[in-house]
Parts: sequence; C-alpha cells; structure tokens
Amino acid sequence: MTTDFSLDIKNYLNINNLYSKVGLDKNFKVKFLAQGEYNINYILYDKTLKLVFRINTASQLRLDNQIEYEFNALKLLEGSNVTPKPIYVDGSRKNFPFGILIMEFLKGKPLNYSTDLIKASNIFSKIHTLKVPKNHGLIIENNILQDRIKEGNWLLESFFKSDIPDIKIKNFFEKYINWCEDNLHLEKYFIENPILSINNTEVNSHNFIIGDENYLIDWEKPVLSHPCQDLTQFLADTTTLWRSNYIISDINKDDFLKEYCNKSGFKYKNIKESINIYNPYLYLRALSWCAMAFVKYQSEDKLIKNEEIFLKIKSYLDIDFISKLLKPYFSVD
Repeated sequence: MTTDFSLDIKNYLNINNLYSKVGLDKNFKVKFLAQGEYNINYILYDKTLKLVFRINTASQLRLDNQIEYEFNALKLLEGSNVTPKPIYVDGSRKNFPFGILIMEFLKGKPLNYSTDLIKASNIFSKIHTLKVPKNHGLIIENNILQDRIKEGNWLLESFFKSDIPDIKIKNFFEKYINWCEDNLHLEKYFIENPILSINNTEVNSHNFIIGDENYLIDWEKPVLSHPCQDLTQFLADTTTLWRSNYIISDINKDDFLKEYCNKSGFKYKNIKESINIYNPYLYLRALSWCAMAFVKYQSEDKLIKNEEIFLKIKSYLDIDFISKLLKPYFSVD
C-alpha cells in the first residue's frame, strides 16, 4: 500500500460526529484491512463494534457515481442475507479525497475450492433468485457475448497503442477478438432463454467470507444479467488460479452446478449449456483485463500497486498458458 489513510479516516469520521451516527464511540480505532486494484479497505472498531471503511479509487464500470452504485447494489441484495449490509455512503469527495462506503464487518476466511464449493453454490442460488425491483438502477447486460467484445476492445485500446507488449501477444488478441465476433451467432441462446439475475462479476475466492455464516463481498461492479456470468467466472481457471493456484475438476464442477440448480430451481442442462457458450467470452474479459493492467502497471502512476498481482498478470499473458486455456475453442498459433 502506497498511502496510509488512517489519519484522514479519523478526521473524516470526527466531522459532525459521524462516528456516532454509524454506531461507534468516540475512542474508535482505524486499522488497515486489505486492498484490491480499485479499492482500499480499513477496519473501524471500538470495544463492541467492527465496521469496514471502503475507499474507492477508480471505476471499472467508468461510472462517475461508482461508490453510490455499489451502495445501491448492496441495498438491493440485503434480502439475500449473504452480502454485507451497507451503512453509509459518501461520493461527494468534499471531506475525503475519494468516494467512501461504510458497511458491516463480516468474520470468516476466504473460500477454499477443495472444501467450500457447496457453500458457494448456496450463496449464488440465494443471490441469483432474488427478486429485483423495476427501479433497481443496475446496468443491464442482455447481450453478454457482444458486451464482452465491447469490453475487450475498450480494455485493449491502450494495450494495442503501447510499445511495451510483444507483437506476438498483440497478434493473439487481434485473432481472439475476431474469433469472438465470428461466433456472435451463439448469442441467440441467451435471447431465446432470457434470465436476469444480479451478478457480482468478480467471484474469486477472496471475495467470499466463509465462517459460521457464508457471504459474497466486493460488490464493485454488479450487473443484471444471465446467472452464467457469475457461474462461468467462478469455475474458470483464470479465476481459481488467481489467488489460490487451484483448478476445479470436472466432477467437482458438476457437483457444484447440480447443487446450485437444486437450490435455485434452474435446469442443469440449460445452465451447463449457457456456461459452455459464455466461457470463451469470459476468458476474453479476463485476458483483456490482464493486458490492460500489464501496460498500466508499467506506464502510469497507480495509487494501488500489488507485485503479486503483477506477476500473476504476466503469467496469464504467457502464450503457452493462453494456448492451453483456449485449446477447446481455437488454435492460438
């Protein structure tokens, strides 16, 4: 972490006694918790209460009201009982340099793919079957294959302009985008089988809290879309290898999906087919993001930098890794 905001947080919460309005006493303390690529999280605590103070530094969705968007999503999700309860939001940046969100602190550990798959399936089933009001305010993705191509092109814009990447990897991405465009006829499946659920879209193991109760956190970029978005990403190698260096076996994937369908009421055959169609487009999102981040880490000043993540990004852009990942769909060479 390059900047310590502890004192800034203290000063902010002391303005108009905000600390008391969120339930803390005046002797509350601040402690760093964790950071991602676009957010920094601290713990606020006193003798009886723990809260999370979340600082948003950028928007993956390119929103001006990013932190309010996340707060709104958490309000919509309260009925699921598997997401953190939001308490306070301030996106004005008047008394703090970034948008901030205060929410409940949830106790537990990150998800373990070898032991917690059924717990994850139950979390997804509760979220994906939640009724969403008409005035939900979420981004809707009805055409998820086309949406991934648009997103890929946007993410790759700075990558293609940069002199940093090798020409071989640039050629791969050009070929990959063309393949995805040539197979857009597969979108027909989602048009003929429309399901709209709230999707988290960032379901790696460290965005789960597993304990006495189980939760899905980090609702930075949710959308309303087909539930295969979350399911495909959760099971994908690019997700399971990201923080855990783990690959879920085909048998365990099926067990996960059968339990999910049993709890949610969705048909296993339909969910399986949707995942098979969406998978290469999910990989386009994952690899394009890595390409963008690869350039950004080396050519711009970033408030948040994580060397471990940068090394993982480079490993995902290795042609041998990509070739193995996409072998079921097309040849990289």
